[in-house]
Amino acid sequence: MNAGACGGIPVTPGVPPPRPLVTSRDADAANAALDTLPSLDALAARGPTDAPLMREALRVEHAAPRSPDVRADRDVCVRAAFAASVQVRAWFADESGAPRGETTSATSGMVPPRGPVCAKKGEALHLVVESAASDEARSSAAASARAVIFAAP
Repeated sequence: MNAGACGGIPVTPGVPPPRPLVTSRDADAANAALDTLPSLDALAARGPTDAPLMREALRVEHAAPRSPDVRADRDVCVRAAFAASVQVRAWFADESGAPRGETTSATSGMVPPRGPVCAKKGEALHLVVESAASDEARSSAAASARAVIFAAP
């Protein structure tokens, strides 16, 4: 085993060096994919139609693999409008990771698809977005996504 000078990565002959989790090419592809998605303003504009009587609670520029938590300071129901660069599965989960409501499988839509999911005071929910590609293709089909989460009351 050889070690590179100045703290280089150890190299073992015949073994390829470790590949970084995110390459600059992956980051460039993700940024290009975000450019093709509807804007956050366009997603928020869907609120009156797809989330009537709900207020905008959170905008998420890159929802994959999960959004920040929406913490309930009182009983609350949430729903999200999203758009993704590839086919994704999207759902709400609580702090333990347990799914709440139905999963949506699409490149854009509402989560849950048929109405909001609710949380009791003190609970937190987050939107989970993951590529719907098979495990082998998942690494090459990283999802870029935008979402607007609506809440009521």
